[in-house]
Amino acid sequence: MSDAVDPLRTAHRRAYGLGLALCCGTPGVIAVLLLAGVIPPGTEAPEGIHQQIGYLFTGLVFLSAAWVLWRSGQALREFRGVAEAQRPLVLLRECLLYAAVLDLSSLCGLVYWSQVGSQAGRHAWSFILLTPALFLALVPREARWRKALEG
Repeated sequence: MSDAVDPLRTAHRRAYGLGLALCCGTPGVIAVLLLAGVIPPGTEAPEGIHQQIGYLFTGLVFLSAAWVLWRSGQALREFRGVAEAQRPLVLLRECLLYAAVLDLSSLCGLVYWSQVGSQAGRHAWSFILLTPALFLALVPREARWRKALEG
């Protein structure tokens, strides 16, 4: 079936592509800003309050990933009951919502860099680079949406 005849495939390609662009684009822009020195690394030691902030950011990233996993399961279970004309819109909304929530990881990395980047840069970069990995791992592919329609 061609894309012109299959609105679900077209919607998924568009939604997944936009979501992936967001989850790769934001870390890319942040990486350019950090590597160019536009945002200098913070000089604080990753101890005390700054260590606690790092733990908080780690928790937020895992919480956002768990929420996306839960929400996608809910959306897939309810997808069969959605009117056929609305399915492409639901798919688009869900994929973009997941991308926006997962993009939180990049923003946490940026903030952490601005605090402790010179002494804990690898942690900040981990937050930044997790965004596309989480998107690829957690956002349902077209086959899962189709399987949800089968029941």
